[in-house]
Amino acid sequence: MFPTETLSSDDRLALFGYGLFETLLITEVGPLFVDMHWHRMNKGAKFLRLNLPDKTEWVKWIHRFIEETSSPYPYALRITLSGGSPLAELPSQLLFHKRAIPYTPVQYTQGIRLHRLSTLRNELSPLVSIKSTNYLENILAKEEALLKGAEEGLWLNTKGYISEGTMSNLFFIKNSTLFTPALTSGCLPGTRRQIILDIARLQQIPTCEGLYPFSDLLLADEIFMTNALMGIMPVRQIDDFPFLIAPLSSKKSEMRKLEVAYHDLINKHRLN
Repeated sequence: MFPTETLSSDDRLALFGYGLFETLLITEVGPLFVDMHWHRMNKGAKFLRLNLPDKTEWVKWIHRFIEETSSPYPYALRITLSGGSPLAELPSQLLFHKRAIPYTPVQYTQGIRLHRLSTLRNELSPLVSIKSTNYLENILAKEEALLKGAEEGLWLNTKGYISEGTMSNLFFIKNSTLFTPALTSGCLPGTRRQIILDIARLQQIPTCEGLYPFSDLLLADEIFMTNALMGIMPVRQIDDFPFLIAPLSSKKSEMRKLEVAYHDLINKHRLN
């Protein structure tokens, strides 16, 4: 399998949005946490019965793309695995696409605003556990949030529990304990979600994964979102409910402690 810049009109990705994708953060030393991204795509490929190159070949093509592409660091690299077309004997294809990081220093200092979405996350859908290219629901939800003056949307699931953002996982802190919706809420198993949970446990911060009503969120001391590009992003407001944002590197803020530890992990990754 070789990466391609073109897609056949017979490919199920073009016809039905049948495929998978991963978005990697590319720094001056290369892609971050490639193992986690490959394992999630591999899990999705098995579920959709698609052929994915083994990890060694997958990583090789990523590095070749980076070497052949001139871009200022950091940037985002999207890797798409198409559905191919069994009827047309068309194999799955790998497609690479780069773009700039959309987040600003001001957002990390002041936080972002969330909008509680009018639609619900279907936690029973088999698609919530994979990073599918069938992404129209997420895009429409994100547009709803933007129209409401928010940078990100917040989904509740069909049972009324908080689930996730349109393109991010959600965390909140109460009484020095870190909470995040369980995967059974319908949220995607995000790479940074797992990393933040691991960091918190190493720092002996109590962690809880569960099903939480929206009212629990409004009582939180701190709220933040995560994804591969944003890392840890503080939330300053949900609809009309404001939240205090601790100064950068605040020693009294569990969120800022996690933020420092996350950046230390990235720097360690760079050194390795």
